[in-house]
Amino acid sequence: MDTFERSQSHFDLKALLDTSRLLVESHDPDFVLNNLLLISMGKVMSSRAMVLLCEPGGRAYRVAKVKGKLESREGQVYSPDTEYDRSATVLRGEEIPSALRDQGIATLFNIRTSERHLGFLCLGGKISGQSLSQEETGFLESLVFMSAVAIGNSLLVKELKQTNRELDLKVQEMNTLFDLSKEFNATIDRDQVIRVFKFALLGQMLIRTFILAIKNDRGETDLIRGGNIADPQPDELNSLFGFSHTVTVVDEDLQRDYPWLARNNIEVILLLNARDNHPACIGLGKRGGGQTYEEYDFNFLISLGNLMLLSLHKTFLLDEQLEKKRIEEELNLARSIQQKLLPDPIPQVRGLDMAAINISSRQVGGDYYDIIPDGTKLYLAIADVTGKGAPASLLMANLQAMLQVLVPLDISLPEATDKMNTIIHKNTASDKFISFFWCKVDVATRTFAYVNAGHNPPYLFRAHNGTVEELSTGGILLGAMPTFSPYIEGNIQLNIGDVLVMYTDGVTEATNTVEEEYAGIRLMDCIQANMHCSAEELLKSIIRDVKDFSGDHFNDDVTLLVVKGTA
Repeated sequence: MDTFERSQSHFDLKALLDTSRLLVESHDPDFVLNNLLLISMGKVMSSRAMVLLCEPGGRAYRVAKVKGKLESREGQVYSPDTEYDRSATVLRGEEIPSALRDQGIATLFNIRTSERHLGFLCLGGKISGQSLSQEETGFLESLVFMSAVAIGNSLLVKELKQTNRELDLKVQEMNTLFDLSKEFNATIDRDQVIRVFKFALLGQMLIRTFILAIKNDRGETDLIRGGNIADPQPDELNSLFGFSHTVTVVDEDLQRDYPWLARNNIEVILLLNARDNHPACIGLGKRGGGQTYEEYDFNFLISLGNLMLLSLHKTFLLDEQLEKKRIEEELNLARSIQQKLLPDPIPQVRGLDMAAINISSRQVGGDYYDIIPDGTKLYLAIADVTGKGAPASLLMANLQAMLQVLVPLDISLPEATDKMNTIIHKNTASDKFISFFWCKVDVATRTFAYVNAGHNPPYLFRAHNGTVEELSTGGILLGAMPTFSPYIEGNIQLNIGDVLVMYTDGVTEATNTVEEEYAGIRLMDCIQANMHCSAEELLKSIIRDVKDFSGDHFNDDVTLLVVKGTA
């Protein structure tokens, strides 16, 4: 080796040592790659070079750094048509993909550590046109090997910094969501919940325009807007719930399919999961300051949206509870008023032992009974309005008012019944009607004139021979249709010991655990077994027997009116 060669070798060694020290001390990938390219190009007098770094997954490469005149641009992702030989240290000639050869790349140096392949140093030919000498190749191999360690370390540091930034962002987001959750939980005002949500979107994400659609329990969609958003048509609004993914980024295809999104500059659609389905969705407009939506933004926005949605549901539930409480108070008041419409106490009439009870399956019911004294006469009535609850109770109250008006008039039971039927038919819906039984009692003689308007026939038990009569003479239900034939009046004589039991179908249609009905035969057996009792004791026996049969559960309103002849 002559003096020049020894001097050159010494220079190369010193350059490698100096470069190694610089690269090891640097954690900046850009600095490492820049020095690798400059030193390589300077060593062999090449006018072009670049570094390809392997993308996650290992197949594609990203252009990380470019020097000189090359078609490739930094950031460009390059997928070679053939697999590189990653085991080779140096690639030349036909071993280099044609796309790189076409750009003047003459040599590839494998950038790898002992653990993994990182990429390639792509070097153009020498300006002199000569091939790389053995010494130049050895120098570049050493340089690339040292650079590989520095590149690996710098990439690791970069990844750690990125991870730390993401962790810091996550911590910041968690703190923000925690603070917002306290804000949401501190109010039951729906408008305030929306204001907090608007401020959070603006303050954290610089989002001014949004649309929030919430499906309510009635199947309708409540709409909340922020910024300059035009009202969507019903089909446009429903389309927001038609996206299958939790996050949908609005691209040109979606804007073409849904012009409303384009008109309002909606860029992202988020579906929220506050329940087991998608009860709400948010359409978000552009971010301020020219910022774009990143992947990690969506997790924050979905968490924020679900927090807001839970708070909104809380206000809805509170409204429902208040409404339910108000309705319960009104129904309790209605129940109190309805009970006052029933006779209390039951009048004491010589020769008649009477007892009655009304049990509503709800707060208010459609069953009715009445006992109205009128001089030497006594009117008894029992009725059952179709349905249950408040509508039935209102119709029952109307019937009671009509009865109070008609009783003092000097007209027969059939005529009065006809008038009631006419009024109810004209003033109620076609599916509302009343089964009704009433009678006029001559107290002195205990004779009964009665009309049965489609009601369960009362049972008349005779004390002297144990026979049973059913009082069915009368006519059609009240309100079902106009009176097409006159009501007919029936007459009976109530003797001492005889028992008359008037009841509604809530008694006979009470069911047990196998859906078997109590039925009229059980009611007659119970009455027969307790004929010797007073009216009150007999009534209690019937109620007790029905409760035992049905497991103390009534499907319908239950009303009983018991009359027993006494001396």
